[in-house]
Amino acid sequence: MKIYLDIVLLENFMMNYIILFSTAIISKSKINYIKIGIASLVAGLYSILNYLWNLGNIESFIVKFLISIMMILIGFDSRKFKTILKQLILFYLVSFTFGGISFMLLFLINPSNIVFENGLLVGSYPVKVTLIGGILGVIVIVAVSYIIKDRLKTKSMLCDLEIFYKGQYQKLKTMIDTGNLLKEPISQTDVIIVEKNSLRNMISNDILDNLDNIIQGKWLDSKEDIYSYKFKVIPFSSLGNENGLLIGFKPDYIKILDEEECIRDDVMIGIYNGKLCKSNLYTSLIGLDILNSRKALREENFMK
Repeated sequence: MKIYLDIVLLENFMMNYIILFSTAIISKSKINYIKIGIASLVAGLYSILNYLWNLGNIESFIVKFLISIMMILIGFDSRKFKTILKQLILFYLVSFTFGGISFMLLFLINPSNIVFENGLLVGSYPVKVTLIGGILGVIVIVAVSYIIKDRLKTKSMLCDLEIFYKGQYQKLKTMIDTGNLLKEPISQTDVIIVEKNSLRNMISNDILDNLDNIIQGKWLDSKEDIYSYKFKVIPFSSLGNENGLLIGFKPDYIKILDEEECIRDDVMIGIYNGKLCKSNLYTSLIGLDILNSRKALREENFMK
């Protein structure tokens, strides 16, 4: 069987270009068409050299792995190891997907003279098979990535929050709310909104069940020393409630468990008299400002 090296180079160049382009889209890397083209050409030239030299299985695997790393380094501007590793993993996932789709097309078309020679799939199958396989691969990969990202989006906006107050401790799930810019008006302290039911081991049930009365000054016949909590009234506005009021208190400190642990003693807890999430996926809201202005405070300072 005659093998036309220029066709082999063209097919490998196109497939590698599509794979690198798809990897860039999924990993949200900067797309440089020229660099991706150079990386694809390098990989295409290797496919020809591999066919001519007929490397052994181990040597071929090592060289292919090094070539894939070279493609990532050439095709993208990333220099951080973590980013390169992420792009390399996605590159292989995309490659496996494209390979499976291409083989499926070949079996459907069923050309009689396609064979493996020197580790290379060669034959007279049309170039359009490569293009169709690449296009279908892009559609499948992008569709799957959007589905996964959509499902993980909510989870990625959640983190653990630990509240420490008067010797009591409460751990709960909190949602990072970009729209939560609430601050205590006098001290301009950031406010974390927490459902009242999540605070029952810290605040008296008698108080939590009479939040509206406390705000309206109708607190009657309580044996609870309400003044020991040093409550503050925090005005807020939301959809359908432009003049809302929350009862707030200052905890001893809080601990935010996100990508890294952070301890803060300069926030307030706003007690919400209702439900924040019907599915109970989270019971508090934390503003993005609190995460962006983290302070390196040591826990032992609060434990003394």
